[in-house]
Amino acid sequence: MERIGPWAIIAILFASSGATCIPKRPNAEFQPKALFTAPPTPDQLVEVINRSRSIQSLQSNFVTVNPNRMRNLDASLVWVRDRKFKLSGGISRMLGNNFEVGSNDQYFWMTVRDGSRPQLFFARHDEFESQGVRRILPVSPLWILEALGISELDPYRVLGPPVNRPDGMMELSTMAPTATGTYTRTMVIDPKFGYTRQILLRDPSGRLVASAAQSEHNYYASVGLSLPHRVLMQLVPVMDPPTEIDVTIGGYVINGLDANQPAGFELPNQNGYEVVNLVQFNQGLPQAVTPVQVAPALPPSVPPTAYRGVPWDGPVVR
Repeated sequence: MERIGPWAIIAILFASSGATCIPKRPNAEFQPKALFTAPPTPDQLVEVINRSRSIQSLQSNFVTVNPNRMRNLDASLVWVRDRKFKLSGGISRMLGNNFEVGSNDQYFWMTVRDGSRPQLFFARHDEFESQGVRRILPVSPLWILEALGISELDPYRVLGPPVNRPDGMMELSTMAPTATGTYTRTMVIDPKFGYTRQILLRDPSGRLVASAAQSEHNYYASVGLSLPHRVLMQLVPVMDPPTEIDVTIGGYVINGLDANQPAGFELPNQNGYEVVNLVQFNQGLPQAVTPVQVAPALPPSVPPTAYRGVPWDGPVVR
């Protein structure tokens, strides 16, 4: 059964949508700060990268998503550590959400609503991670968080000392154990500012499955860390065509959400969607797809992840 990946579907559905207007931020206030005057040691790199552990939540209502270089889509993003995540949007925030990528402690999902053929792709985290062959998605959508700069380094999993690259960057590779074998994660790190510029993930056979090129970093004093505000991701499934996703963030609210608040991270009601269980789909099972029965209800006019107030580091203003 041939199937277009969900990100490609999103791009096709909204190829005629308008461009998103991302607010400009004062450059001086968020200019990345030089952390090193000499090449950092592995311990120093670990300390800086692991400052991300102090980030318990991220929120932005100023996001654009451009799949496969087709068109910018207006979106909002919210994440609460560890697995509560939602990226949703469409033609306009005022018209509600036409796509959603989400996760909670048990499941992740992707929905696309075009009126005639709404689709819901989903899987349990544990079942998906135990599969070696994955169609459509080579990694969980939660990998987006690492692409957005929420990385951690375990010094006991580092594969040798940092490598100095011809472009002046430093390259550090680590083991990434999974249920299907040990992946290799390579981080390209700026030796002056300490933030990552690129992340590459390879499966146990050495095949590249995901990559992220990071740029336009902004410094957040409350956590002592610079985060990228432009990320170009590439996902490479085993059999399906690769997908490129260009994400731009206008600004973040950091640690402005209650980590104990579960609302807003529920698996969508399956009624009205063509449902694709990615675990069964990866196994080639015919019951992976459930046909549409009833059209789903329209989403609210304002996404539940929206906020009003200053769109960067600080308390949430409602």
